[in-house]
Amino acid sequence: MRCPFGSLCLVLFAAGCPSPVAAEPVGEPEPALSPARQIWEQGQHAMQLGHPDKAIACYEQSLLLDPHFAQAHLSLAAARLELGDEAGACPHLGRYVEAKPTEAAVRGHYAELLFRLKRYREAREQFERFVVDAQELGEAPAKELLHCHARLVEVAEWEDEAYAEHLHRGIGLLLLARARAELSDVEKDPVQESLLCKAAGELTLALQARREEARPCWYLHEVWSALGQRSLADRWLRDARAAAPFTYLTPTEQFSLHLAGCPHSLASSKR
Repeated sequence: MRCPFGSLCLVLFAAGCPSPVAAEPVGEPEPALSPARQIWEQGQHAMQLGHPDKAIACYEQSLLLDPHFAQAHLSLAAARLELGDEAGACPHLGRYVEAKPTEAAVRGHYAELLFRLKRYREAREQFERFVVDAQELGEAPAKELLHCHARLVEVAEWEDEAYAEHLHRGIGLLLLARARAELSDVEKDPVQESLLCKAAGELTLALQARREEARPCWYLHEVWSALGQRSLADRWLRDARAAAPFTYLTPTEQFSLHLAGCPHSLASSKR
């Protein structure tokens, strides 16, 4: 499966490039760069010239001067990926994500790298965290969320975890149906309805694997709402609310569940 996050090393290198500094008022000296950042910028210049080996030496020296300089870890990951050293890049990407936990895009790259290295349990944790962050920020393109759920299905198959496999496949099918609805100009699109029905089937299988879980119920509510089946949607909404205090929902799912069915609900804005 092709990763939707783009060229990993190029994106990481771009993320590590120095930002233009706002012009200082006339007469005021520019702030001095730390020694670690000076060496790091030499590494960035070496990367731009196509010398990742020289860049790596600079980044490593930068980290010796300042072990907490997270940008050097990101740049080291990009340089090692440029050389095809995914295993060498992985710990540095992990250190950067640990230092900058709100940068969802880099976390997505880290999850994908872990998956390619067959470190499936760690990849699952990072993909799940990416989904949480993407839901809260509302910025991730649909194809990235679809990719995450597809990867989570693959990890669940490897772990022989039926609940997670059916849950994430069902959520992925719902996302596909929503994407289809945005492209379709007909009121009742048979392809969209087929995707929603398949999503309902997968989510029902997830619930059969773990009957106490709230997430399948919540997404079944979403599916039947999209199909215009209000009585079924309300039934699953009640079940989701009953299970929610005792099982896992992401913060965004909790918020949407709280708003669902309320007058003048804003839940649609969170979807």
